[in-house]
Amino acid sequence: MSLDVAYSIEANDFVDPDRAYDLFWSGVITNKRAFLCPGADCAAQVTCANLDKDVQNMRVVPHFKVYGIHSEACGIANGAPVDLELEPAASDGQERRTVDQSIVDVFKLERPDSYYDEPSFEPGADVQVAKKRAKSSRPYTPRLGESGLIGPIYSVRSVVSRYIRYRSDKTLEFRRLNIAGQDVPYASIFKCIWEQDLNDLPDHPIIYYGWAFVDRTKAQNAYRIRFKKNFMRENESLVTSSFVSDALIESYKLKNLMAVRLSKIAQKPKPTAFVFLYGQPAVRTSNGKSYANFDLKNLDMIDVNYDCPLPPNYDK
Repeated sequence: MSLDVAYSIEANDFVDPDRAYDLFWSGVITNKRAFLCPGADCAAQVTCANLDKDVQNMRVVPHFKVYGIHSEACGIANGAPVDLELEPAASDGQERRTVDQSIVDVFKLERPDSYYDEPSFEPGADVQVAKKRAKSSRPYTPRLGESGLIGPIYSVRSVVSRYIRYRSDKTLEFRRLNIAGQDVPYASIFKCIWEQDLNDLPDHPIIYYGWAFVDRTKAQNAYRIRFKKNFMRENESLVTSSFVSDALIESYKLKNLMAVRLSKIAQKPKPTAFVFLYGQPAVRTSNGKSYANFDLKNLDMIDVNYDCPLPPNYDK
């Protein structure tokens, strides 16, 4: 049986696979088997498969799997809703739909300062007591179904991961993504960088994707990501790129993940990566030549992959 949420013993919190992945690569979680069923008074062991993988494709995305035995009264085992409190109350005072009924994910462009807080769980403490304490500390409305991912999304990587999941479980047509208060279909947020005219692009940020060359700058203080295909400005082809500085990597909580991927790719005989980037291209001019450039606000806004993790029609 797979779950969409589990209790992390190390983080002392209920997490979905995306947050578990973030916490693993930031060092808060170290053991992919240190999870429990989220059901009250249930101690069934759970593992987060692929938690330690730095590769993302259709077959390799983090997900929870139960390998222990549920308690007889566990709501998960009996198909009943699990009584957790993980969905924020609506601002108008109306209770939100339960997560298993919800079809909208929220993509937030900044993580809260507390996202990577060190856990307060003490080794040897009663896990079931800790689960109840973690639940009671959340000022949210109750009721969580077995299905449905919890919490907002904070990275392009998580948007791509959920898109892959929804395609796999055939719920994509029902899923939408909320960005800055606007709900849009998941598929509409992606656009390939493929000789498109800048004047025809949306006047707001979306997720652009495509194959790119990755190398170090001459100053050896950043990675240059130069897309294979350029944007156009009428008949002018503009080299399209973005830069990831060493300083930006160093300040990123998931720097191990980003540093590993970029370093491995840059050292390949053919240093190419499949890149997703949330932003809006801007034209820059240097030495009389114009370029299309993406300025990264932070490294949550870019996902760098060894291969294309999406279906073949995206692979270009």
